Amino acid sequence: MEGLYNLGAVTKTTHRASYPAISSLRPELSQAGKTVLVTGGSAGIGYAIARSFVQAQAAKLIILGRRSGTVAKAVSSLTTLARETSTNGGPATVVGLECDMGSPTDAAALWARLAGEGTVVDVLVLNAAAIPPTKPLLDMGAELWATYYDVNVRAQLDFAGRFYKQLGKGVGETKYLVHVSTMAVHNWEINPARAYGLTKNAGAAALQMVAADVAPEKMQIINFHPGAIFTDAAKDAGYTEQTIRWDEPELPGDFAVWAATPEAGFLHGRFVWACWDVDELKSGEVRKRIDEDQWYLKVGVRGL
Repeated sequence: MEGLYNLGAVTKTTHRASYPAISSLRPELSQAGKTVLVTGGSAGIGYAIARSFVQAQAAKLIILGRRSGTVAKAVSSLTTLARETSTNGGPATVVGLECDMGSPTDAAALWARLAGEGTVVDVLVLNAAAIPPTKPLLDMGAELWATYYDVNVRAQLDFAGRFYKQLGKGVGETKYLVHVSTMAVHNWEINPARAYGLTKNAGAAALQMVAADVAPEKMQIINFHPGAIFTDAAKDAGYTEQTIRWDEPELPGDFAVWAATPEAGFLHGRFVWACWDVDELKSGEVRKRIDEDQWYLKVGVRGL
């Protein structure tokens, strides 16, 4: 797995932990005044992302999760962090809501509740995903396979659409959508659950298509691979702390904050890895190719 993980870097410098250019403490990346919503934000990578937005001084953080106890515990710890790190006149308000984003009923109720409260979300982090069993697609059966497609594709588009079409005015003119994807969208060997790579590939492609129709000044969209993080999900999959050299959770956390700023606007509609050095992405040969090749770092067929 280590060898597979190291494949595909487009920058000479890569990272396994956060670094100054993407630090959520960097004033230029401040999320002051903004309302941020993180799906699957009560644990794992989503929780790390939520922490980074608190440290970036978001005014309000909404985390979604399916387990009430886990959500409550996350809210408590994030609220404490907000009090300890607040520098702009008051700590972030942290709200935790039970929501199964794969449920159309839950999704409609969530966005109706936000609208009823007059809450306008400025940053949407689509982190929640469904991980299928390790079975051949034909052995899963169409009905079971469709449930994972429903969460990893349909629900992502549903949330993106509701986010974009919100009534009311947010902090700025631009909405920021950050999608936690996976290297499995292009490296089929990394995850033996075939339906995972397939549905996550489709989800990234769907948001890529949305980005083609929406100017980044209206809604900036970035897909990114968070890295190899030792989460509870990784433990459940049978991995241990010794399986590979794991990345630090702050890497995808802080990268998500950076991706929700104008600095990352040149990556609108692209797919990148959190470990790639953003200074190299912003300049030199990599930036030149991004500017000149509209299909570079996008889901498609290599060689055509």
